[in-house]
Amino acid sequence: MFDSTFLQACEDAAARFDVPAMVVGTASGDGTTELHGIGCELETRFRVASVTKPMTASLAFRLLDLRATTDVWPEDVTVGHLLSHTSGFDCELGDLTRFGEGDDALGAAIRELPTVRRLVPADAAWSYANTGYWLAGWLAAEAAGATFEDALREHVLGPAGMASSGFDEPDLPGTGEYASDATYPRARRPSGGLVADAADLLRFGRWQLSEPWTPELRTPRAKPVGGVYGLGFFGERVGGVEVWGHTGSAWGYQASFLLVPDRRAVFVCVTNTSDRRALRELEDNWFDGLLGARRRIAETVQLTPEALAAFTGTYANGETIADVAADGTHLAARMTAGEQSIEVVARPIGERTFEIVGGPQDRNRFDFPLDGFVRAGSRLLERVA
Repeated sequence: MFDSTFLQACEDAAARFDVPAMVVGTASGDGTTELHGIGCELETRFRVASVTKPMTASLAFRLLDLRATTDVWPEDVTVGHLLSHTSGFDCELGDLTRFGEGDDALGAAIRELPTVRRLVPADAAWSYANTGYWLAGWLAAEAAGATFEDALREHVLGPAGMASSGFDEPDLPGTGEYASDATYPRARRPSGGLVADAADLLRFGRWQLSEPWTPELRTPRAKPVGGVYGLGFFGERVGGVEVWGHTGSAWGYQASFLLVPDRRAVFVCVTNTSDRRALRELEDNWFDGLLGARRRIAETVQLTPEALAAFTGTYANGETIADVAADGTHLAARMTAGEQSIEVVARPIGERTFEIVGGPQDRNRFDFPLDGFVRAGSRLLERVA
């Protein structure tokens, strides 16, 4: 329930982190649904970015065989690898606006996927790959004999009751450092193109908790830093209870979607800001009220100077360069993607895992899952110097 303490926490977080507009929603096991808006109407539609992925995974699960190969990437890559981010392929394919806005935009992008760099073999390491979701969305659309958008409406949005959701423009512009007023490329839609209001996301959550096949999406298949991953869902434990969901971040919008299956509970928050810190605070407040616990703060561990030095160097993938250096008992990293660059300092919380301290990236983690690789922003980068 939204008590006065939680509502005040919403107001305080929005003010402290300069969130222009926010809608928070919850659905509980007794059928109660609650919404609270700040700076906008409750029906305001936001870009939900990668919260689209659980929907694409639901579509692919319903229409495809997870064991099937793709006929685009090598035969050891299956549909299951695409949906669990374990294909080993890089995340991006450059600016997808070059494929246009026609019905063949996604297919044109798929024809270029064989040029994407393969970083590691399938199942070697979890690495976030939007490319895999474009391919899964295209394969599902081919199986449906429809465009991706029409297939998603028929098999996911419609059954879930998401009548207000679509792929048009959001009601409010994004704000902050990463905001953009450009048209979202049609070829990117399976990985993050949906526009939705908080009520529709709650409906999707209830649908996920009610359908008998959906627990398969929440079966751990890989291990990112700080949790597990199923098919379109991150998993973690809070207070000993399983929590599943997905975040979204794109072009000046942040979104959060969480399920607690044991409590039949759903949490959503949609905003038009580039800063995720307000959402993280409200997630913990909700956990506190529902579970009597918050996410655990990992303790700092002490690593020797030699251990820290082993991680230093320059790492890269197709879109990002990361320069990692020792900074006393911490690591410092400068990550550059195109014209955007961020600098962070991170404390060790394990032998190969680090948590960022301070700033908009506070509490985000990166790790070194394989020798010669860092996983930053959930994506593998290979040491190049």
